[in-house]
Amino acid sequence: MPREYHYTWEWDLASSPEALWPLVSDTNRFNRDTGLPPMQLLGIQNRVKRVKFNLPLIEIIWDEEPFEWTYPYRFGILRRYRTGPLLEMRVDCRLERRGEGTHLAYEVWATSRNFLGDIAIPLGIGFVSARRFGDAFTKYDRIASNPDLNLTASPGRNLSPNGSSRLRILSERLHLGQGDSQTLERLSEYLQRADDISIQRMRPYALADGWGLNRRTVLETFLHATREGMLDMYWDLLCPECRGVTEDHRKLGDLKGHSHCNTCQVSFDANFDRNVEVIYRPNSSIRKVDANVEFCVGSPQRQPHIVFSLVVPPREELPFNTVLVPGRYRLSASGLEGSQTLLASADGAARMDFRADKLGWSNQFLEIGLSPNIRLINDTDFTQTFQLERVTWSDQAATAADVTTLQVFRDLFSNEVLRAGEEISVGSMTLMFTDLRNSTKLYRDIGDASAFGKVREHFSLIEGAAAREDGAIIKTMGDAVMAAFRKPVSAVRAIWNVQRELTARGIPPLTIKVGIHHGPCIVVNLNDRLDYFGSTVNIAARLPHFSAGGELILSAEIRNDPEVTEFLEKNAAPNSVSRFQGEIRGIDSAKEMWRVRI
Repeated sequence: MPREYHYTWEWDLASSPEALWPLVSDTNRFNRDTGLPPMQLLGIQNRVKRVKFNLPLIEIIWDEEPFEWTYPYRFGILRRYRTGPLLEMRVDCRLERRGEGTHLAYEVWATSRNFLGDIAIPLGIGFVSARRFGDAFTKYDRIASNPDLNLTASPGRNLSPNGSSRLRILSERLHLGQGDSQTLERLSEYLQRADDISIQRMRPYALADGWGLNRRTVLETFLHATREGMLDMYWDLLCPECRGVTEDHRKLGDLKGHSHCNTCQVSFDANFDRNVEVIYRPNSSIRKVDANVEFCVGSPQRQPHIVFSLVVPPREELPFNTVLVPGRYRLSASGLEGSQTLLASADGAARMDFRADKLGWSNQFLEIGLSPNIRLINDTDFTQTFQLERVTWSDQAATAADVTTLQVFRDLFSNEVLRAGEEISVGSMTLMFTDLRNSTKLYRDIGDASAFGKVREHFSLIEGAAAREDGAIIKTMGDAVMAAFRKPVSAVRAIWNVQRELTARGIPPLTIKVGIHHGPCIVVNLNDRLDYFGSTVNIAARLPHFSAGGELILSAEIRNDPEVTEFLEKNAAPNSVSRFQGEIRGIDSAKEMWRVRI
């Protein structure tokens, strides 16, 4: 006859709930650290995951409900077993703030299926797990309290002799070439000591932050390390809702414009700067890693952008507290269309109710505090799952848009292109077009050879200036250049420096006509290289025609960018910035533009 067992363990820890949360709620690592075997996802139906793992002489299969959690105070999970000695298990972990520390309570309810369960639960959960849980939480507390300690380190783990030798040879080669020495030292140590979970998805921006190094420097060093064969580069396509990995590709050419998330049961389009992330793994000649090994198929840390995910039964309400960082959020409920937009700020409301009913969400823009008391109210006849998520993309994601606009990427991986005919969107890109003024006269005045040298020199100047501003030359067309940047101010700074350098060098002077525009576009494969198309490209290409040379033509989208405004206020001469209207072919109405004399 089924019997339920209940266990509660409690610890007083020195670290705050916020510091402990990323460690405690990473159940993939926690399960590994407490001795559970790897798990295998068998399928998903109505957001319920069917999972299995193997124990000696027995296969355990269960259905796992989605995790519930509230950052940084609580998470829980329910499993219903289809095979094995258990019928059901429910886990609830709570972190309560106690002064500067945390009181952590971990509860387990387990129901046995048969007499084997009556033996396994007290022994496996009541005795073995209790000790292992305590060891893991104590370890996490030490790490959270001391940033010098390393969660990812695996003491005693070494590469094979061949792997160590190859790592040393490639590191020396990169030190002599283009790799940054500090990054290479950190990377070499990481590849030798990091545990398997940590090297499954190496994120250059996250590692740069942890190492205290410049993000772009680390990313460019990773690109060089990939070219040398130390690392492998992958293009991960992420679901825009759960942000889990739906596809993992070794080649950019394998990336498709459309995908489907089995967890969320939604289809979506790929977008270079919203849901395509570039990650790295060690090359197998250095260290073998199985990227598919998982110890938990769901976890709050798999969706760190979601602040809370809570189930509220019909006609019930749920009060709780949470912690927010300043910024925009979106609240949704599983049975309602649309969402509620929130802005978290220090001046926002300390208490707020959110109601799921037939009226749906309001169109108001609500301002909420940073440590709010929230009440979720379900006025429907159906169970609702409420979720609050940060709107912004992860700041630590090196997106495909970030990587493909680097000149280093263009130089090292010119063969990394989309499939012919594939089109993928980019939510925002800054495009710059330049053209030499009176280039025909230049060839006539100083001769073809000298003029060609001047033109090549100006190409080199633009390429160098673009590279220093995280940009890249996309193509040259005669004397003209098309370049791409991630931020408007980067393009303005780059050409500002080029124009001044050309003026200083020119005998005779070279004068450039420049146009810069910002907006959405699409990435395509044109002549076996990555290129951009769309109305944003068309507008940017026509802006230089409004220039007399020695000046920038900025679209209103560029001119109104806060960083561009600040740059011009500091660097542009008085009365050198003027607004005008211009007719652009293909645009129905006159477009606002700005002329900036350098």
